[in-house]
Amino acid sequence: MTDAFTESLEAKVAEVAAIDDLLTQGLAALEARKQLAESDQALYAIERAAVQGLRPGRTWAEVGYLFGRSYGWAEAIAKGRSAKRGKSDHDAESTPRAGAAEGHSPDTGTPDQ
Repeated sequence: MTDAFTESLEAKVAEVAAIDDLLTQGLAALEARKQLAESDQALYAIERAAVQGLRPGRTWAEVGYLFGRSYGWAEAIAKGRSAKRGKSDHDAESTPRAGAAEGHSPDTGTPDQ
């Protein structure tokens, strides 16, 4: 990261932190994080294109080395399997407890000895 970029992020965090009203502060933080996430996705696309462009004639290990990363990182980025992919609605869903679909109540008691 460049110094100007880091300074800009730090300034935005300080600006949001200085807001007295909690609702206004929270909404400002939410908006700033949304903008950051959108920019992060755009940068990820650029990174992915760079990795894919450097791949012809090289192994994944060589491409990873160019970025100071592993072969697995390079391959995952190129194939869109990294944590930076867009999150789906499914990602936010929790897994239901076993037996929930059958209508069983949760067994939260201690077993009789």
